[in-house]
Order: sequence, then structure tokens, then C-alpha cells
Amino acid sequence: MQTKKRTYFYISVLTIIVLFTAYEELFFRRYLFRKHIYIIADSLPNFLSSLLFIFAVVIIRKQHTNREILTSCVSIVAGLILYEVAQIWIPGRVFDFKDIIASLIGGVIAYSIIYGINKQVTA
Repeated sequence: MQTKKRTYFYISVLTIIVLFTAYEELFFRRYLFRKHIYIIADSLPNFLSSLLFIFAVVIIRKQHTNREILTSCVSIVAGLILYEVAQIWIPGRVFDFKDIIASLIGGVIAYSIIYGINKQVTA
């Protein structure tokens, strides 16, 4: 029963993240650029992508132990960082250290949310 409850919470959070990502891409990011808040407008997609990938992987792979989840978080964030570094050699792409920081923060927040859900469900 606890596994179903956890999965329900994970899917609920993922749904909220997907809805916010859609809003961010369609409206909020343009607003941030108009208001000259470039640091957030440029790095928010990296932050959200780490959240999306982590929650999707945890749901798909049915991971519930903290060790499995931490491994997924570290792997996904490492992949996003490698992609950011690889942009140095991809024509038309730009390497940005702030994107790496945003991915790291997203990974930490995703793990914290999942850890909190797990702690509440088992309590």
C-alpha cells in the first residue's frame, strides 16, 4: 500500500512540474526576458529539466529506496552537466556555468522532495 501511495505522490509532483514547465516555456520565460531577469530566464529550463527527468525515472523504474533514488539523481545531474560541457563543441550552442549550477540545485531539490515524500509515507 505504501508503494502505491508513494507513486501517487511522485506522479502528482511530476504533473505539477510538467504544468509549470509548460507555463514557463509558453509565458513566464518571455516575461523574465522582458523584465531583464536573464539569470533566471536562461537557467530555469535546466533547473526544471533535472526535476522532470528525476521524477520520471523514479516513477518509471519504480525506485523507492533512498539509495536507488540518490543514484538516479546523481546520474541524471551528471548527464545534464556532461551535456552542458559538450555544448562547447556543438555549433550554435553556448556553454554556461549557471546552467550547471541550476541543474545541481534542481537535483538537490528533487531528491529533497522525494526524500520528504518517502519519510511522510512511511511515518
